[in-house]
Formats: sequence, structure tokens, C-alpha cells
Amino acid sequence: MRADSSLLLGLDTAGSSCSVAIMDKSHVLASRVEIMRRGQSERLLPIVQDLLAETGKDLMDMDGFAVTTGPGGFTGVRIGLAAAQGFALACNKSLVGVNNFEVLARGVPVDEKGVDTQIVVVIDAKRADLFVQSFDSKLVPLTAPFASLPENLNDQLPDGNLLLVGDGVDQVAEDLKTAGRSINFSKASANADAGNLLRCALEQKLFEQEKQSVEPLYLRAPDVSLPKDKTTF
Repeated sequence: MRADSSLLLGLDTAGSSCSVAIMDKSHVLASRVEIMRRGQSERLLPIVQDLLAETGKDLMDMDGFAVTTGPGGFTGVRIGLAAAQGFALACNKSLVGVNNFEVLARGVPVDEKGVDTQIVVVIDAKRADLFVQSFDSKLVPLTAPFASLPENLNDQLPDGNLLLVGDGVDQVAEDLKTAGRSINFSKASANADAGNLLRCALEQKLFEQEKQSVEPLYLRAPDVSLPKDKTTF
């Protein structure tokens, strides 16, 4: 499939927002990002319907779909994957996945990407630790995705000036400054934009690759509490 000349739909529900975008011939026709901690399952389909109406398109018109694979909340990641898989199956079209680190890094403005700049994406994991990945100015990964406590992050990053982006940056700034790091904050959105998701998918030529399974990116085990044993003797 020539994805750069196709009609594509992307969606993200992995983090603290819900985002949908429709792209035609590498141009975003419509997109929306709604900030929300919960409730993506209720908002996703209405947003999709709104953008289809806005663009005068139908879901069956789509030539392919893209979804963020995480990391993020377990429920949010699953909501997005399930919806995207359902769309792709119903339309018999391709589905590709991009992780949220790449999508957030893609949103950093070009004028912020200095040659010696290390882009550090920091995602709030809703616990003591954070989800992190580092990229160079050309968005080539410098580290694999990992989870880290704020006080340990400096030791896990390569040397160099840091440009921070994501909804967890405020939780690491002080520790990085204390460690002697030079840091700046990107003006990019702290939440994933489905338009950038689709741009990543095109730039990585994902739609041109052989069909492969889209799997969630989890960096820790789920928070599961076993029920208490109420058996009486």
C-alpha cells in the first residue's frame, strides 16, 4: 500500500488523553486531543464519528489504521488496541502500532532539536516510577524504553544536554538539576497527538512492511490485588 497517498485513521488512548486524527495523502484533515484521566472508552467512538463527519469520510473509506501501543494505563492501552483492531478487521485493512515515546518525541518542534540535544520523553506512570526513553535530535533512540524512579533517572541517561517532553517532566526536573544536568522543557504537547502518530507510521514506512501483530508495550506488571480469602473454618 502506498500509505503516503492513502486515507488513514490514527488513535491514542494510552495516556491521560484521547486523540484521533484522519490523514489524507500525508496531510492531516482533522484531529482532536481531549485531556482526560479516565473515560477514553466513552469518548473514543464519538470523537471518531465527529471527525468522520467533519471530513465527509466513512470508516470504510480508510486504507489503514494506526494506534499507540503504550506505555500507559493498562485499561487505556487495551481500549485503543481493541478499537483499532476492530476497525481494521471490519474494514479488512492494515493496522500498525507506534509506541507513545516515539509519538511524543515526534511532536518536538524542529527549532528545539539542536545537534547536541538529547530528547528525553518522560511519561507519568501514576506511581512512584516513570516511563522514559531518550532520543537524539534525529529521533534515533539512545536508550530502550524503561521505568525509573526520578532520583535514579540521571544515571540511566547518556551524557549531554536534555530536552524534556511528556506529562512526567515536572517529577524529574529537580533531581536532574541536582545531578548537574543542563535541562530545557519542550514546548511540545505533553500528550500524544494522533496526527504525530500517523506521521511516525509514514516516516517509518510501517504500512509498507509485511503484516505483523501489534502488541502493547508494558514496562511493568499490572497492579492486581488478589481477593482476600473469606473462607471460614
